[in-house]
Amino acid sequence: MTGATNVIELVHRIYDAIRAPYECLGHQVTTDASIGIALAPQNGADLDQILKNADLAMYAAKAAGRRTHRFFETEMDAQVRARRMLEIELRQAIIDGGFEVYYQPCLSLQDNSITGCEALVRWRHPHRGMISPADFVPIAEETGLINQLGEWVLTTACTEAATWPDDIRLAVNVSPVQFKSGTLALKVIAALAASGLAASRLELEITEAVLIRDDDVALAVLHQLRAIGVRIALDDFGTGYSSLSYLKRFPFVPISATPKAPPASSRRW
Repeated sequence: MTGATNVIELVHRIYDAIRAPYECLGHQVTTDASIGIALAPQNGADLDQILKNADLAMYAAKAAGRRTHRFFETEMDAQVRARRMLEIELRQAIIDGGFEVYYQPCLSLQDNSITGCEALVRWRHPHRGMISPADFVPIAEETGLINQLGEWVLTTACTEAATWPDDIRLAVNVSPVQFKSGTLALKVIAALAASGLAASRLELEITEAVLIRDDDVALAVLHQLRAIGVRIALDDFGTGYSSLSYLKRFPFVPISATPKAPPASSRRW
């Protein structure tokens, strides 16, 4: 089979075979797959190159939503190389201190006064200029670098917020990866102690992804944070698979809605 049409026919036959449910230990089980396709000789002259390109196509299929297939395209290799370079530069930027914290005001609907500010991290690259959080935050989360970056943002923001008027709160976004580290509460305590910021003035914003991944672990960490005295806010609720039952299980604080300017990216960082 050399033509794309014949390959697609084969892919459909594979899907039909693996998607058929079967019995296992008394349970009905179903399977699925993301398939990457590289054709010879146009996508490679040797087996190693063809397998590499098929692997790149498979990851593209996963990125497209899984349970689908993708043919290799030359742009895929360029994208992987660009991502790898951005990861290397991200690691160096954390070492060199190439990040900045911007503050987005939160306004009261009653009198239009500023009640707090949300800390947003920005990366000013020496050659590329400002890099969007939508580009570097996912890489930071996948590589675990978000733990170092998040700790720096928390410490920096707390130090600056300590100089603000006492009635102005500070909101800091927390990644699901930071929750998995198991040391988030200790890092919050350290940031508060070093800055002198009152715990009641700090609000940690989490997304529902924190809750979905591991309810029990997340619940334990959230109670630790509440015991410290910080506020917990749930951001982007309802955009995934969460339900109202989460609002009963987890120690969120009731807050009034406050208008905010659109963030610089789709991710609240």
